[in-house]
Amino acid sequence: MNTLNLIYPDKSTISYKAMVFPDGQPHIKLDMQSAAAIDKKAPLRVFTRLNNPNDLLMALLAKNTLDYQEFEHIELHVSYLLAARMDRVMLDGEPFSLKVVAAILNQANFRKVKIFDPHSEVSTALIDRSYVVTNHNFVADALSDYACTHSGEAPCLVSPDGGALKKIHKLAQYLGIENVVECMKERDLKTGALTNFKAMTGDLRGQTCFIVDDICDGGGTFAGTAKVLREKGAAKVNLIVSHGIFSRGPVIESIDTIYTTDSYRRVEGVNCLAIEKYM
Repeated sequence: MNTLNLIYPDKSTISYKAMVFPDGQPHIKLDMQSAAAIDKKAPLRVFTRLNNPNDLLMALLAKNTLDYQEFEHIELHVSYLLAARMDRVMLDGEPFSLKVVAAILNQANFRKVKIFDPHSEVSTALIDRSYVVTNHNFVADALSDYACTHSGEAPCLVSPDGGALKKIHKLAQYLGIENVVECMKERDLKTGALTNFKAMTGDLRGQTCFIVDDICDGGGTFAGTAKVLREKGAAKVNLIVSHGIFSRGPVIESIDTIYTTDSYRRVEGVNCLAIEKYM
């Protein structure tokens, strides 16, 4: 599919120049020669990260520009969705941020919106004509890469909390893995403090565990989960996350190996796989 690639400009079918004006407004200008060479009736994707409001505005400006050039089938492929974690009103006085972002995207009237491993099903419920790109192939590649240097270690998949459990069972079915462990934690919504980590299993003696989740921000959930897994006897605890923010750095206590994608950004110091392969 032809692409206006806002993540990797050198891989874009349509060449363009992007800039930010002194007042902070993003701007894009298409190369008309490369745009004219494309069949305007064929599907065209805008491939982007939506990490922040400027990324969101740039995607909308790109759609507007393509509309003026009379492209008929414009899709939005999103590697990371802004506000996906704010999928409800958490506390009184706070916004329903995902609903706001979804309303903005819906006004752009993309033919299709594909989102890589969104935080919850609320994203696709709110965004018109949207579809989930699962993490299944990414996790399979991460496990395959790990097995190249750690032969004979059968993986145990770990859900870090109840919210991830439904997704991890679908993943386990896809991968043909029967060994799945559910973990739990408590979070104070006012302070963000995490407490009372539990692993709903009796004995993990000698096992190689892979915690699988969508986002790693500060890493507190995974450090606490890894600690209780080791208390149950786990020999190794690894982490596979679709979106690596790592706001406190890519080293997490009690985690041996980390796999992520560059859906949010390119991360040094961990195994970072290219998101484009999975979109």
